[in-house]
Amino acid sequence: MKKRFLYILLFVILLISFNLPFWNTLKSYTIMYFYDKTQNTLHEKGISFYIPNGLKTLKSDWYPFMLHYDASEYFSQYIKKNSSLQVLYSFGSFDFSKGCSHFYDSSSPYYAAFYGGYALFCEDHPYGFDKNGNMNIEEITKVPMFDQTYLVLPSLGCPKDKIYFQSTVEKIETNKNYIGINGWTKIDAKIKTNAPIHKTENKKNMGYIQYGKPHKSFFNKNEYPLISLNGRIYVKYIDELKGTFFLYIMAKDIQTVNLCDKELLSQSNISINNH
Repeated sequence: MKKRFLYILLFVILLISFNLPFWNTLKSYTIMYFYDKTQNTLHEKGISFYIPNGLKTLKSDWYPFMLHYDASEYFSQYIKKNSSLQVLYSFGSFDFSKGCSHFYDSSSPYYAAFYGGYALFCEDHPYGFDKNGNMNIEEITKVPMFDQTYLVLPSLGCPKDKIYFQSTVEKIETNKNYIGINGWTKIDAKIKTNAPIHKTENKKNMGYIQYGKPHKSFFNKNEYPLISLNGRIYVKYIDELKGTFFLYIMAKDIQTVNLCDKELLSQSNISINNH
């Protein structure tokens, strides 16, 4: 076991030592694979929250892992209430020749795109809903807003005074049957926020570990420009699990949203883990 760990450590060190595009891609895969193991904490609550990753489609569309991040501490500070928030997310696949994700490429359908889920547990009430089960759109909107403005954009070096997020609800459908569970609310919205593209000179942003550094050919005059995205969220408070669950997609083209919904998000599963 010790020898195996040394081999893995040596492999990671070798990846970090090289700065070739191909190595940068493998560096993201390796580091994020092991880091993810420290962040996936839902099993401690006896909950299984499965969302298919990019490998399921056998296409060069999304990152090959569904990543997890325990944002409980920061989200509790954000809403000023004791809470637990697990973020599940994936982004555009890597361009091996450039050593970074299509997340940075404005010509790609996966420019600034994410899909995934949130599992949110709040100490005093069903987050996003009142005691009668009526939806609180302000609370629900705060979750993707927090993700984008407190986690994603700062990790890419976007200045605080430039960070922007605004969503406009276009359509709400209630009592939807989704992933084999009744009672979901489906929300389609337009989102205006910052794109991730920027210059990389003398920058060592934490986000580079997972997305890679944006290739210089992707940059076109403006850093972190405002863009319009299509957003979709399915949200439901699951009483049996005492938590509010979200499944979400955001992308610049509605076709990408619909395809991701059909091929990946709708194949998700939420259940009590009996193991």
